[in-house]
Amino acid sequence: MTLHTEMPDFGSAHSPKWRIATEGLDAAARQMLLDRMRSISYDARDALFDQGEPSDTLVLLTDGRVRLSQTLDNGEEFTFCITTPGTLLGLAALVTGQPRILSATAIEPVTAALMTRTDFLHCLTALPRFHWNVTRLLAMLSVESIERSGPMALDSAAVRLGTTLKSLARPEDSDPDGRRLAVAGLSQGELARMIGVSRSWVAIALAQFERDGLIARQRGRIVIVSLPRLDGFITAARNA
Repeated sequence: MTLHTEMPDFGSAHSPKWRIATEGLDAAARQMLLDRMRSISYDARDALFDQGEPSDTLVLLTDGRVRLSQTLDNGEEFTFCITTPGTLLGLAALVTGQPRILSATAIEPVTAALMTRTDFLHCLTALPRFHWNVTRLLAMLSVESIERSGPMALDSAAVRLGTTLKSLARPEDSDPDGRRLAVAGLSQGELARMIGVSRSWVAIALAQFERDGLIARQRGRIVIVSLPRLDGFITAARNA
């Protein structure tokens, strides 16, 4: 973990949630927020925070992917999701002051911007528009969570695997058109925990996906050969 003194850059298109939080703020208000944030970097497999810790910071992911997981009382661990740049981590817990219910671990080198709870609450009070934006953002995140979890509960395991691969995939650097997507840095065990199946089931299902021409497996990577073909499989399986 490395702290940086320079101000983080939130101007890119990779920070959609932060754009919502700062919508309508003038330059002075935006600078107030930036002055209260510090940039930090993590190596792969570093913990950004652990389940049960106090929710004392807001984390804005600016680069890299993070795995959110939860450990049950019996020691079993489940992967909740994989986040991408632009994700705000810990917003709801920060507002309520409750301990963190998830752990966050860097899948790859990650950079983030942190704001303490004290500074966050100060900005909510000093900037009414920021307060309203955060309220709206919390409502949007709640709706998104319901929209994601509802279909996943009804889908078959094969559909859940397909939709999970879609959500994790990123464009390949070697493809200038950005049509080929790949999932990297994720084990079959992690995929199994996300989908709620066994690791052996994932291995068999991935082999079938490959035979059907939906994916190509390479060392440490799963390439989605054709996104329209994978979408077609998901739609057909849901309608079956």
